[in-house]
Amino acid sequence: MKTKYITLTFFLMFAMITYSQGLKSGIQKSYKGIPFIITTPDGYSKEKIYPTIIFLHGGDRSNTKHHPTKYTTKAGLEFPFIVIAPSCTSGCSWSSVDLKGILNQAKDEAAIDQNRIYLVGYSMGGAGTWAHLKKMNTLLAAATPLAPAGGSASGLCDVKDLPIRVYHGTADYGYDNSKKMINTLKECGAKTAELISLEGKGHGIWPGIFSDPSFYEWLLSQSRN
Repeated sequence: MKTKYITLTFFLMFAMITYSQGLKSGIQKSYKGIPFIITTPDGYSKEKIYPTIIFLHGGDRSNTKHHPTKYTTKAGLEFPFIVIAPSCTSGCSWSSVDLKGILNQAKDEAAIDQNRIYLVGYSMGGAGTWAHLKKMNTLLAAATPLAPAGGSASGLCDVKDLPIRVYHGTADYGYDNSKKMINTLKECGAKTAELISLEGKGHGIWPGIFSDPSFYEWLLSQSRN
């Protein structure tokens, strides 16, 4: 009984935090101790399947603060995506989170188009996006690290055929590493890897990107078949 009470209290607090962050309500789940939110687009029906974003937050440790739907709603953009947003709280590292397991659980809850799954992360989540590419390569249609706070070029040739678009401000501390990552992919023969350099911009570039319709248009143009 005590365990059930603790679990219920946790999810009620999680729901209150979600609401207070201005994010519309979603399905709240947990996998191996990692809570995550699944949000669905307006007019959602389980009779259809939807493109899906796996969204990795940054070092602010909040999966709601910069959730893409907050920016698209404010900008009045059409947003046809399901979003799976895990929460990697204090002491957690994205590289140790089982995103495949989270995705598999989310498939039981939402009508995900398995040919159009996109991995998107900013800052710490951008580094997490790099870390998971090799693990999830066969499941993804595309990936977009935004101002990634790190990333190793080791083994990148394994994902050279995956469409990857990196956004990075030229004045940000990690810009040179992003150039290195994309250059490594191109040396491996990658045809669909590119770096979008935002001249003079620093680290916090994701609000502008999440408000830009061309960002979502590029994602939607990518499919595994």
